[in-house]
Amino acid sequence: MIRPNENGFTLVELLVALTILGLISVAVTAFLSSAIQVQASGSKKSALYREGLLAMDRMTSGVRRCTLLLIPSNHTPIRDILAFSGVINDDDDYYFNDPLFPRIDEDIAADSDFNNFAGIAGLDDDGDSLIDEGGVSDDDEDGVDDEDIGDGIDNDGDGNIDEDAPGDTNNDFKAGIWGMDDDGDGQVDEGNKVDDDEDGVNNEDCFNVVIYSYDNATKTLIESIPFTGESANLSTRITFFQVTYEAPDATHGPRIQIALTLTGEDGESVQFVEYAYPRNVLQKTGKRVR
Repeated sequence: MIRPNENGFTLVELLVALTILGLISVAVTAFLSSAIQVQASGSKKSALYREGLLAMDRMTSGVRRCTLLLIPSNHTPIRDILAFSGVINDDDDYYFNDPLFPRIDEDIAADSDFNNFAGIAGLDDDGDSLIDEGGVSDDDEDGVDDEDIGDGIDNDGDGNIDEDAPGDTNNDFKAGIWGMDDDGDGQVDEGNKVDDDEDGVNNEDCFNVVIYSYDNATKTLIESIPFTGESANLSTRITFFQVTYEAPDATHGPRIQIALTLTGEDGESVQFVEYAYPRNVLQKTGKRVR
């Protein structure tokens, strides 16, 4: 029933209104769909970025804290593998008896990682396609044993620093540093010449190697610590991994450049390139390191 003085929509008006509403709905749906796609793409790229950032942080922070950079070296500067000494306190000792200051790698053997192989067991340290060649005390697999003492200087002129030190790390034929009371016990140069920290125990705190290797077939970056048997996949979306060693020169100490690319299922990629300096070398030469 129609009340007096009250008019309804005509059929034409109703059709026009429905048509306009339909057009608006289509536009809004398309906009929302596009916004959802952009948000999803952004979330995927953000997750990819975080994954790469975590891997880069583990590698660069490890290099900065390490006692020795092992791979790459100036023998073969560009590699797809990174290896350095990890921060592991084998003998649980500390400077000033303070647990905040652990003594790391303070008494290494001629076979620096104590594995009875030249260099790192199972790896081509110097990039010459040969594995574990040479004597057990040839830590860089260059065919010469113990040619570079631990003093922060490139003694053998090969562009590498302290890469192959003897059991008597500073080669002074005395326990610890000649003429100094290294362990603060009131005695000077007591013990065997290979007892670098003068604690009465020889070669008890060697390098514990941390290795970052790349499996191109599975696009996986792997972190492993042979000493503890630990291994973990940092990412399975790595499409490029390259580590470049730059020898010291007049403007900078030895450093490495780490380049990393991750690619998602949608083909989107994120890239990282960062330099890292091993702090240990700068500390040995008396420079302040932050």
